[in-house]
Amino acid sequence: MLDNQIPVPPVEMVMPPINTFVALANLVLLIGVAVWVALESRRTRSAIPLLILVGAALTSLQEPIYDIVGAVWYPEHATVAYIRAFNVSIPLWLIPGYAWYIGGLGNFMYKVMRGGGKRPLWQYYFLFWVANFVLEMPGLNLGIYRYYGDQPFRVLGFPLWMAMTNGLMPLMIGAVFNGLRDILVGPRALLTLVLVPMVVGATQIAAGWPTWLALNANVGVAGTSLAAVVSLGLALCIIYILSKKFA
Repeated sequence: MLDNQIPVPPVEMVMPPINTFVALANLVLLIGVAVWVALESRRTRSAIPLLILVGAALTSLQEPIYDIVGAVWYPEHATVAYIRAFNVSIPLWLIPGYAWYIGGLGNFMYKVMRGGGKRPLWQYYFLFWVANFVLEMPGLNLGIYRYYGDQPFRVLGFPLWMAMTNGLMPLMIGAVFNGLRDILVGPRALLTLVLVPMVVGATQIAAGWPTWLALNANVGVAGTSLAAVVSLGLALCIIYILSKKFA
């Protein structure tokens, strides 16, 4: 019998009552971002900013996939889930969370790249690292979810490799939709709704696959740490390529 390579999730976890506050906080943040995005759509006379926001909400359906390969667990007990797949129950508040984080920051980079960035792209990338770290700290330390297995480079429970992939998503959204701006006009703008999940999925795979493999290969923290360094290298390659186009 071959050894099990897949880390065992903490199935005993129970969703704490403060989960309700987290849900309300994400909803409030979404409302604020949605107002700004609506104003951007009006100012630019384009539906793309609003469609990016909706597309980001739809992308939340991908969450169970990332949780399995990335070893993330949300408590199944006392959780109001909008989707359960791969035995993972995803809390309802991740829909507005995806919308305001990916949709909001994606729109921010869409605007920055459209107008010519004032800073090198790598500075935005590492700024999004910080944003991702700050965003995840409350939920992790309140027991809303947990990273398990041999996660590399943990800081207060947060594995920094997640910021390497999550920080890329807004930049890729900004780059792709600026590149397609002259095509996504009229009814074709609705293609944004399917393109946003495609861009997010492709970005996560492009940089995250080495760490995903290591996390599910039983290679220990040393192995996952080496894989995370490779993931960072892949992410920086993408930043370098984008900077040649949008610097």
